[in-house]
Amino acid sequence: MAPVRSRLTLKNKIDIIKCYDAKKQSVRELATQFKVGKTQIGTILKSRVDLLRKWCDENVNGETKKNFIEGKGFEIDHPKALEIAKTLGRTNFKASNGWLEKFRKRHNIAYKAICGESSSVDHDIVINIVTNNKLVEICEGFVPKNIFNLDETGLFFRALPNKTMCIKGENCSGGKISKERITVMLCVNMEGDFETPLVIEKALKPRCFKNIIVNDLGVTWKANRKAWMTQELMKEWLSNFDRKMQGRKVILFLDNATSHPHLNLQNVKLAFFPPNVTSTCQPLDLGIIKNFKTHYRINLLKHVISSIDNENIKKPNVTVLEAVMWTTAALKKNKQGNEDLSNELTKLVSTIYPTNAQDYSSIDECLQTEDLSLNIEDIINDGMSEDESHDVEQEEDSTDDVDEEKITLKEALQLANKLKTFCLNKSDAVSLSLVNQLQSNFEAIAIQEKKQTKISDFFFQ
Repeated sequence: MAPVRSRLTLKNKIDIIKCYDAKKQSVRELATQFKVGKTQIGTILKSRVDLLRKWCDENVNGETKKNFIEGKGFEIDHPKALEIAKTLGRTNFKASNGWLEKFRKRHNIAYKAICGESSSVDHDIVINIVTNNKLVEICEGFVPKNIFNLDETGLFFRALPNKTMCIKGENCSGGKISKERITVMLCVNMEGDFETPLVIEKALKPRCFKNIIVNDLGVTWKANRKAWMTQELMKEWLSNFDRKMQGRKVILFLDNATSHPHLNLQNVKLAFFPPNVTSTCQPLDLGIIKNFKTHYRINLLKHVISSIDNENIKKPNVTVLEAVMWTTAALKKNKQGNEDLSNELTKLVSTIYPTNAQDYSSIDECLQTEDLSLNIEDIINDGMSEDESHDVEQEEDSTDDVDEEKITLKEALQLANKLKTFCLNKSDAVSLSLVNQLQSNFEAIAIQEKKQTKISDFFFQ
């Protein structure tokens, strides 16, 4: 009589991997213990990385239920789909289960729990991950420079301390305050090297970007109606990241946000944190984003304070161009070290408004970065390309108006010379070094522009 074969759960497979790695049992012994063939044990050991990743994602003791039960909402889905079809002039449309499933796959919609700080932390899952060394097991075979973490954060890029009590906790899905926010996506490896940040705003070509090549600013610039991350934007970024990582073996950790699609990439493995643990397990949520925002706000406050004219006290305009430059500067500072920033921020905050610096620093920690609704029309609209989006070519925002007077290269060199004189008068060696570099850059541009002219002509005219 043939031996009875067992059906292994995911937990069984993880136990097999652990026993084999600890050299406690051989393949033959494991096959006997778990009542399976030696071939199946071999297959499990070959697939250890994928199984460990799945084990970390699911964290349900190896058993999952995939049956979908039609709830009361199903009664609403059908007429809603018909209503949208009628609006689009599709009179012969039928909202069948097959159509709904194809729609879900077409837009990569997943059934997920809300992640991050929106829900309370599940301490049992955190303890399970830590005590069982799941992250260590998943990272096995990957060197530190190839282990990455990705996350988005909302940023009130113009917010000053006097606005703290007004907008703290605002999710910014619409209204006047929504014009004051951007979404910044950061990606960093274990060695502290950041990828080019992705910045999402409402305007594709703000007025302050006139005559500027955005790619030269050190960010990837995108735009949509609400300045949120979408699956289309994330798929595009992940595809580009995968191409960049060609020839490397990379693992990328990210949370289970609805805008994060599950893709099979050639060079990059995607590892998703379980729901409600990112605030305690995700590196970017454990101080990196906080330090980035503190550096950003220090730059913002220094700009505001230095721009105030005692004779004409008026709040200086802050454009998204400046926000981009402070974003890249903050990331460079973030990489240099974890110096004490709280004292510097506290002093700057107290100069402007008597409020708590910590409250100001965390003003946008709960800012929404993606659409959490399941409204079909919203999903379609969020997937629209930038050209189809609302009037993103020119965002009607008076605060982004800039002086369009063109400065010539000759005038720029003259200004650099004046700055050098100012630095010398102030005995500021650090700034003088920076101005010298700036002047050198301007001179290089001048030489480039005069390449077609014989240099000797300038000396013998």
